[in-house]
Amino acid sequence: MAPNPEETLTHRTILKGEQPLKDSGRSLLAIDGKWYDVTTFIPHHPGGDIITEFIGKDATDVFFANHPQAFELLKHRKPVGDYISKKPPSKAMEEYRNLLKYFLENNYYYPSKAWLLQKWSMNVAILAMVIYGVVYSKSLFVHCLCGLGLAWFWQRCGFFLHDFQHSQIFRSRFWNRVGGFFCGTVSIGINSDWWREEHFAHHTLTNTLVEGVGVTDPQMTEEVWAQNDRLLQFFNTRFRKFLVKIQWLTFIPLAVVFGRPAVIVDAFHLETRWYQWFGLLLHFMWTGFLLSFLPNWTHIGFMYLFACLGEGVLHVQLILNHYSKPFHDRDETMNMNFFEWQCETCQNIENPEWCDFFHGGLNLHIEHHLFPKLPRSTYREVQKMVKDICKRNNIHYDEVPFLQTVWNTLANLKRISDKITFKDIVKAMKP
Repeated sequence: MAPNPEETLTHRTILKGEQPLKDSGRSLLAIDGKWYDVTTFIPHHPGGDIITEFIGKDATDVFFANHPQAFELLKHRKPVGDYISKKPPSKAMEEYRNLLKYFLENNYYYPSKAWLLQKWSMNVAILAMVIYGVVYSKSLFVHCLCGLGLAWFWQRCGFFLHDFQHSQIFRSRFWNRVGGFFCGTVSIGINSDWWREEHFAHHTLTNTLVEGVGVTDPQMTEEVWAQNDRLLQFFNTRFRKFLVKIQWLTFIPLAVVFGRPAVIVDAFHLETRWYQWFGLLLHFMWTGFLLSFLPNWTHIGFMYLFACLGEGVLHVQLILNHYSKPFHDRDETMNMNFFEWQCETCQNIENPEWCDFFHGGLNLHIEHHLFPKLPRSTYREVQKMVKDICKRNNIHYDEVPFLQTVWNTLANLKRISDKITFKDIVKAMKP
C-alpha cells in the first residue's frame, strides 16, 4: 500500500523563518537523519535526474551504496532540518551498513593494477587474434570464428564499460566517463552516456513500476515481452498482447538476433550530444576497416553476422539476473529495507570461479547491486560476507546454475503468457 504523503512529510523540521519544509517549494531529501536542500543541485547531479525520485523521501541507503565517499560529499552541504525515520533499519541493514564502512576503511573500492593488466591483456589478445585471422586467412570458417572473436571482444568491452560508468577504475569521474566512451561508444557502438543514465535508474529502482503510469526501471522493460504480471497493464494493443502470448518462444531468438541492432537504435534515436555520434562514426570506421581485409562480401557478411549473433548472448546475460524476480510499485520499494529489496530482486548465477570470465563477474549480481561501486575483482570475497548476513537474518539468497536461470526465465515468461488468452487478443482488435 502506498504511504500517506502527509506521513512522509511529518518527519521534517522547519526551515529558517519557521516555514514548514513541505510548504517551502524546495526539493529536499533525507540522508542519515538530516534533510538536505538539493533544489539547485538537481540539474548538475552526475547520476542524472534519478535523484528526483527521492525528493521528500529517505535516500540514505541508496546514497551510501552509490557514493563510497558519502561523508566527504556531505561535508559540502549544510542540512536544513532533522529527520526521524518511522522505518528503523533491520538487523540485516545494520550489518550491511557496517560492511559499507569496512570496505571504505580497507580500500576495497578500486581494483588492483595486476587485475586490470590481466583483463586488458586478454582484450588485446582477443582483438589481435581476430585481426590475424582476418588478414592472413582466406577461409570462410576462420572468418566466422573471427566474428565470434569480435563478439567476445565486444562483450569484454561491455564489462569494462560497466566498470567505468560505475566509477570503479579511476578516482576521477571525468576519466571514468572517457573510459566508458572508449569502451562503449567507440569499441562496441553502444552510447555510453545513454547506458549510464539508464543503468543508474536500474540500480536505484530495480524492478520498480508506477501503477497505471509505467516502469521506472528502464533496463527491465521491453516492448515485446512482459516478465511480470504487473506489467500486463501496459500491453493494451492486439499486437503487443500477441507478442506476450508467444514471448516464451521468442525471448532468446529476439535477444540474440535483434539485440545488437535494437540497442544501437534505442541508444541513439534521441541522442543530441555530438561526441556520441562522433564515437559511433569511429566505431563503424574501425570495424569497417577491419572487415575491408576480407576477400569478398560473403565473408564480410558472415563475419559480421556471427559477431552480432555472438554479442546477442551478452544481451541475454544482462537480463537473466532479474527476469524471474518480482516487481514492486515505487512506493513499496521506497518503504523496503535496501538489503532485503536487492536480495529479493536479484538472482545470482552459480558457477565455478574460473567461469566468472564468461559473465564478467556479474553472475554475482546480488553483490553487485548491494555494492555497485565495488570492482568485480572483489565479488567472490564479498559474496561470503553477504551470504553470512542472509543466513543470520533468514533472508533467501537466490543462486542457481546458468541453465537453470535460463529455464526459470522462460518458465516465468510462459506463466505470464498463459494469462493472455486468444479471446483477449481478439477483444483488443475491436475499437
